[in-house]
Amino acid sequence: MLSTPWKINGLTIKNRFVLSPMAVLQPTEDGRPSDQSIAFLVRRAQGGAGLLMVGGGAATSRGVSEAPFQPLMRSDDDRYIPDLKRLVDAVHEHEVPVIHQIFPSFGAMGIPGEGRPTRAASPKPVHMGAPRLPNGFFIPGGRTNPTPEEITKEEILEVQGATVDAVRRCKEAGFDGIELGAHMRYLYSSFLSPRTNWRTDEYGGSAENRARILVETIRAIREEVGDNYPIGVRMSVNDHLPDGQGPEGYAEVAKHIAAAGVDCIALTDGNYESMDANLPRESGAILAHGEAQIFRDALPGMPLLISSTYDPEQAATAVEEGIIDGLMLARQLLADPDFPNKILAGRESDITWCDHNNSCLRRLIFNVPVTCSKNRETGRESGAGARKATLPQNLVVGATGSPVLMGIADKLASAKSKKVKA
Repeated sequence: MLSTPWKINGLTIKNRFVLSPMAVLQPTEDGRPSDQSIAFLVRRAQGGAGLLMVGGGAATSRGVSEAPFQPLMRSDDDRYIPDLKRLVDAVHEHEVPVIHQIFPSFGAMGIPGEGRPTRAASPKPVHMGAPRLPNGFFIPGGRTNPTPEEITKEEILEVQGATVDAVRRCKEAGFDGIELGAHMRYLYSSFLSPRTNWRTDEYGGSAENRARILVETIRAIREEVGDNYPIGVRMSVNDHLPDGQGPEGYAEVAKHIAAAGVDCIALTDGNYESMDANLPRESGAILAHGEAQIFRDALPGMPLLISSTYDPEQAATAVEEGIIDGLMLARQLLADPDFPNKILAGRESDITWCDHNNSCLRRLIFNVPVTCSKNRETGRESGAGARKATLPQNLVVGATGSPVLMGIADKLASAKSKKVKA
């Protein structure tokens, strides 16, 4: 089942393995694909992935300025088109399609600047902390991001125009499609759940209104690129929070998005306030929770992709039963870029499995070049030209993954917080 081809719009994908978008590509300081960016992607194409999704980019200049990690791959100006084309051409040499994920804004996860507040559907900040953190990840005392401002209607239209321009550039560069990032707590996702959207205008309230920002953007993109260009949306399917929205509510929103002309939907679980659900240790949690099944019932015929399902038997069964179409792999393809080829060749005993200790995530958070504790090649695919972490950076990454050290730091941070409140 995992070797069978499928389609997104008219795009044929040779198997069910998809490289999930990640901010691990080491672009140049000025936002262009580097030799390392290309080498990383080509290595995953050689490893058997049927589709590559490029992540860690920004579609607007404001998105670049507020990004929580740097540098970013940029598509906010025509001058980036030739370099993006160089990336696409290199992947296409291996007869693998590549889709670019579009991020116009990082919403409540963005970093504000002088005269540049972060913006979201409503002024709801993000709080991250125990016990809702993934394995190997610690935030002593927890962390609450700056409260975003409510984005205005005029600003929504401004973002929409910039997003359409970025999609045009991606198409001109040769990308086989685009994906709008509407997950976690980024700008688009803040509109989809009543927990983060309490607007009283046409962008808040009902599921139809909460979907409106994406519906209008998708329609505008369609006018620019035509009917045959694949457009996907990556969205959260369950907040996994007491006051959050569940899969039924998200599926209702997704119906409106689908009607606007989306060609596929990538399902991700949880958000930055429920990261333990977003980055589980066990395979197939999104199937075990029944979320993918709820979306399939709501959207018959819509290509669906799921994350965090690396067990091949689980994945094959889900494909065979018609629940999902594509299998998104992120951390597992850092640990073993040949994972698809090994599965398809029946070489499971040769697989290097992700340990789910999330050292890669800690590196990303600290803006340290991302490598993998299970695969020394990751992050160094281009050889000497790849950026390498310094010894102090490696020490920080190691220390922040220590339960003992972080337990002490958490107690100190909590004690300090109590003293300040007193």
